Amino acid sequence: MHRILLSTAAALAALAAAGGAEPRHAAPDDAEVAARFSRTVLTGDLEQRREVLDALVALAVPGQAEVLEAEFARVSVKLRGARDAAFRASYALDRQRELIARMELNAKRDATLEEHLEPQRERLAELTEELAEQREIVADLDPWFDLLGEGTGRFFGALASGKRKKIEGALWDTLEDEAAELTERLAALEMLAWGGSDGTAVSLQKLIVELCGESGKLKRKLPRLMVDVRKFEQRLQREQEQLDGRTSAALMEQYNRAKKEAANMQRRVTHLSFMADAAVAAGARGLAREEGKVQERSVTALLRAQKKGRDGARQRILAMLGGTADEGIRARLRGMLSEEDEASARASMIDALAAGGDGELAGLLLGGSLLTDESWHVRARAVAALARLRSRDAVAVLVERLEAEVGRVRTDVHSALCSLTGEDFGTNVELWRRWFAEHGEEFAVPPVEELEARASEEARESVGMTFFGIQSDSRRVLFVLDLSGSMEFSMVPRKNPTDDPGKPYDRPRKGEISRLTAAKRAIVKSLGGVEDGSHFNMIFYASDVWTWNDDLVVMDPDTRSEAMRFCESLEAVGATNIYGALKVALEQAGAKGGDEWSEPRIDTIFFLSDGRATVGLSTDADETLAFVRERNATAGIVIHTIGLSGAQDAYLLRSLAEQNGGSYTSR
Repeated sequence: MHRILLSTAAALAALAAAGGAEPRHAAPDDAEVAARFSRTVLTGDLEQRREVLDALVALAVPGQAEVLEAEFARVSVKLRGARDAAFRASYALDRQRELIARMELNAKRDATLEEHLEPQRERLAELTEELAEQREIVADLDPWFDLLGEGTGRFFGALASGKRKKIEGALWDTLEDEAAELTERLAALEMLAWGGSDGTAVSLQKLIVELCGESGKLKRKLPRLMVDVRKFEQRLQREQEQLDGRTSAALMEQYNRAKKEAANMQRRVTHLSFMADAAVAAGARGLAREEGKVQERSVTALLRAQKKGRDGARQRILAMLGGTADEGIRARLRGMLSEEDEASARASMIDALAAGGDGELAGLLLGGSLLTDESWHVRARAVAALARLRSRDAVAVLVERLEAEVGRVRTDVHSALCSLTGEDFGTNVELWRRWFAEHGEEFAVPPVEELEARASEEARESVGMTFFGIQSDSRRVLFVLDLSGSMEFSMVPRKNPTDDPGKPYDRPRKGEISRLTAAKRAIVKSLGGVEDGSHFNMIFYASDVWTWNDDLVVMDPDTRSEAMRFCESLEAVGATNIYGALKVALEQAGAKGGDEWSEPRIDTIFFLSDGRATVGLSTDADETLAFVRERNATAGIVIHTIGLSGAQDAYLLRSLAEQNGGSYTSR
């Protein structure tokens, strides 16, 4: 769920107005308490907010539920928005520091560049201030949100049964009202999570099934609507090739009209996905509040329902169960792992338990058969779980798995070993064994935040296939390359490092290369490292998206030479269709979405971009991320991302890699 855009300016404005509203049904004596609450939550410190919350809860007047709901909506939107903004600012800040370091290096050789550094330093200061502001908001609202939830639980608990059911009924009406604002529906979800009656988790599971079913229907309609969109993207590409990168206003207007319905449908799918994910978190909280036989009945119902889940519902129900920090529920999930026939369900259970920090899972993985499962997807999730759980006992076992595995999972094992040890001996099993024999007794797993990359880039690039320093042993790989017009700009950032269209672009000077040349050199080198017998293809995108071959190709010496020659002839012109490129890549890879695991034909994607999305069904980073998450949920394809230039969308590229098990690098 994290890093999904949660609100629009209109929704925020509506919530701001709601934050100061008085309850419509409060008695006169209660009106002052409600009004004081609405004023204080906006201006008071945490202790003052706690006091007015306690006063409101003590009244136990049903009409005050509206006041609590309005505050839940305000806080949840602002908190999630601040977290999202903090992620964006953090990623942009890292990228800005890299950019300035490169520009300062260039300025030592060319003093005229110093003046162009100042705007970038100002931007760095702005990002630093923005990050601090957003983190301050998060630090302020996080404890208040928890207090608000706890207070809501007390409020509901103090109500008579009939009045409580009436309020819950109103919340469910809001939740199921498709015409209601997303923020209102989320607030209703939050209140039910903290204060709903026994059985709320099961009811939310049913909602998840409904949301996923509706989303599935819409996704099945999208291909028909995309036919005309794809035709216009092809026309855009041809026109830009003919007009030196320019596009007529008339064609753009036609294109935007053609994609309007499809884009709105995709946006609807994104909202449904977010609602379903929010229901997972709310259901887990509601389930955790239940006790004894009540909880046992709910868990039994959820386990029964997950087997029938479709269109992503099964994965979410399992995530709900795994997200409940209850040892009894976790034990039942662990017990199901060895009996589950469906590979995607086994993988989802592992993910859910690992995400919840289930310490018993590591022992099960190390002592059971999941590390040797017939599905590479399950083996990959088991390896990732051991790294996430920071299991010291896993190191020796993973060293032996490194020798047994091939292809993509071998890369996963290597990454897990690096994460758990802070060392990097590549895929050299003997070096790993020797290191563990010497250091195993006193070795302690370092915290993730303290890890540093200890292997040099040259060492990483010395063996196997690499692309811009990201190494992979995959034998089923797709390369997705940006061929938009900006790829002709210089790799050296000088006077216009962010590709500002209002300034002259940084064209390659003598001794410099373009981004396109850098990409071509990298892909040619990478093709040289793809093993014979591997399956691969190349996808290119600008305004349109096209493939080198219609289908996957088996690598051999002749194919390698042909692919290298083709890459040398690549040219760049057009806009940047990131959504379309990822869609085609996932389709060719065989990522089908849904709940069942069907082995994809590709297990690794390298995605390169030098700018932000400018055309495509969606140009919004969060919508694109949500689309990929849904499509890749059960396929388990690793997506590595490479960003070139100061104009790259670091938030999108880094999030895309993080959410899909890959690595991100920027140049």
